[in-house]
Amino acid sequence: MRRRPTKEQFHRQLEQMVSTLRNEIIEGGFKPGDNLPSEKALVTRFGMSNNSIRAGLEQLVEEGWIEKVARVGNRVAATRPPVKLRLVCHQLAFRNLELARLLEGFHRKYPWISVQTVLQEGTASIDPAYGGFAGDVLMLENYQLQSLSENASFDLLEPLAEKPDLYPHISRLFTIRGHLLMQPLIFSPIMLCYNKDHFRENGMLEPDGSWTWDDLMTAAEKLSDGKGRYGFCFHVPSQNRWPVFLLQSGERFEWEGGQLRDLRGTKLLRSMEISKRIIHNRKAFPLFLSESHEDIDRMFLEGKVSMTLSSYMGMNGWRQSDIEFDISPVPTIEEMRTLVISLGIGIGRHSVHKEEALLFIDYLTSGDAQSVIRDRTFSLPSLGTAYMDASLASSSSGHRPSRYLMFREIMSSLRSHGDLNISYNSLRKLEKELKAYWADLLDEEELCERLGKQLTVIT
Repeated sequence: MRRRPTKEQFHRQLEQMVSTLRNEIIEGGFKPGDNLPSEKALVTRFGMSNNSIRAGLEQLVEEGWIEKVARVGNRVAATRPPVKLRLVCHQLAFRNLELARLLEGFHRKYPWISVQTVLQEGTASIDPAYGGFAGDVLMLENYQLQSLSENASFDLLEPLAEKPDLYPHISRLFTIRGHLLMQPLIFSPIMLCYNKDHFRENGMLEPDGSWTWDDLMTAAEKLSDGKGRYGFCFHVPSQNRWPVFLLQSGERFEWEGGQLRDLRGTKLLRSMEISKRIIHNRKAFPLFLSESHEDIDRMFLEGKVSMTLSSYMGMNGWRQSDIEFDISPVPTIEEMRTLVISLGIGIGRHSVHKEEALLFIDYLTSGDAQSVIRDRTFSLPSLGTAYMDASLASSSSGHRPSRYLMFREIMSSLRSHGDLNISYNSLRKLEKELKAYWADLLDEEELCERLGKQLTVIT
């Protein structure tokens, strides 16, 4: 009795059939105007059912390679005119996505479409006040999209249909006013990263999910050697780091009549106090005026810092390092919570190449492209099935932490900036006041008073 293929085997067979016929068209085996072999002949050639063959042919029709002709069959479509897509993205996309390799794969599949990358810093260049978004496709992190939406710039992007194979709670990070504006490509929780050798040398147990911040600081003091090595440090001003403490309070900012409710006596204020206590602990935390994550990463990779906060995307910068590091959930205050960051991709509403732009997005979220990201970077693919049957040991991305797959066990702890119930603009104002608080220029009383005056609206 013949066994039916599994769903995954079926998709592999279907992709192989489509890829084979597509390549034969690209390489001239079938020229524009030629008829493809009959469905019966294709069934014999590929060993697939009639329905499977029809599904594959339908995909080639959707991609524009062939066209159905009544009472004739399937005919190779006329040569397509070339199309150039403008992709606006950050330079880090090349590292975190292995973007150059993905662009090569996309061009092989759709040779008439070329992609020109336009590098940008921040979101100013795509704000209407600065001339709007001049590209066809845009990559942004979820909090950057939040910032744009608050400045009424979300209408620069075309709404998309949700893909059920992508982690749904990651897709929701790119949903504004009920519309999905970007498909998530990769994501990452903020994690505690640590030097295994330092723990081994001191005969100390490695961090685990039960750690509180007090546990971390006790360990950090023991790891500090008084000779230029400190137990813990992170880039304090980063909006992808310090909000972790606020999220762990279990509370969110509350508003009344457009005014911020008094923070005195709240767990939110206590979380700010905890962050300050950690930063001021000179037995464990260095007085290091870091300008970026790269400054802290350099100290960590040189063995000057034993523990730090980073993301899976950030760890891509460590792939060629000899240091033996691992990861653990961030320590807790009230409950296990951490900040999640995701990189998404969307289509410009005014693009004249929306069909080709959608093909590009579909490719980047496909199993083939997401497997490249999985195998060649530390970034976490947004495709939920990307880690099925994956052999991480054979990965070409460099040294992976042994607890790399831990992200799957802490998915329920992931929170975004939006969970704080505060606008991105207000979050920036909060950061400015916290800098003064961390520097001992404000006490808790002054901090609460100033925040009450500064944070007056949530739009």
